[in-house]
Formats: sequence, C-alpha cells, structure tokens
Amino acid sequence: MEALTYDNAMGSAELSTVWVDPDFDPDERAFYYVRVLEIPTLRHSTYDAVAMDRDPAEATPRPSVIQERALSSPI
Repeated sequence: MEALTYDNAMGSAELSTVWVDPDFDPDERAFYYVRVLEIPTLRHSTYDAVAMDRDPAEATPRPSVIQERALSSPI
C-alpha cells in the first residue's frame, strides 16, 4: 500500500487584509465574521485503515479526504 501523504503547498501560512463593507450603514446593526478553510487532509479513518493493512475504500463508505472549516466569533 502506498504511503499516506498530503501536499501543504496550497494556500498561505499567514493572511492579512483590510476589508470595508461597501453597504455599511452606521444606523443599522451589523456584525461580521471570518470563515476559513483548511487544506484538504486525509480522514483519521483512512490512516487507521492503512495501519491495519486494509483498503480505505472498503473500510468506510465516507470519502478519504475532508476539508475542515472554521468560523470566527462575530466581530
């Protein structure tokens, strides 16, 4: 079975930006949040299947790669 690896070459290690809401109205309440996406990585069950010398596709019907998401607190 081949080694389990993933490529961490996409995206940025650090990101900084300034954004201005073009529709901002100081008379209306508003909040903003940040949504981030992780690079696609292998599921833990995929690592487990390979460690037990099983085919990951047969071990679970779920995709072997996932992409986690996170949201910030409202700002």
